[in-house]
Amino acid sequence: MGLPEAAEAAPATIVGFIDMFLPAVLASGIEAEITRFVIGALSLVQIIYLTEMGTLLLISKVPVKLWHLLVIFIERTVISLPIIVLIAHMIY
Repeated sequence: MGLPEAAEAAPATIVGFIDMFLPAVLASGIEAEITRFVIGALSLVQIIYLTEMGTLLLISKVPVKLWHLLVIFIERTVISLPIIVLIAHMIY
């Protein structure tokens, strides 16, 4: 996608499922501002999913398992990442 230091940013794209602040900690050593922006925006999208939709689905009577939430989390990450990268390239 044309991001500098993409290999260093890759682990921060999925760990948002485990902890809200871990992507920011993993991205702290990245020098490229555009890559830090992408990680920050993606982390925000992931936080919104987990705190709002994930919690709502778990407490509702909809029969959903934790691995379903993980699959939806990965799908949302895959869908939102190119959009965030496109916006980052337009800004920077």
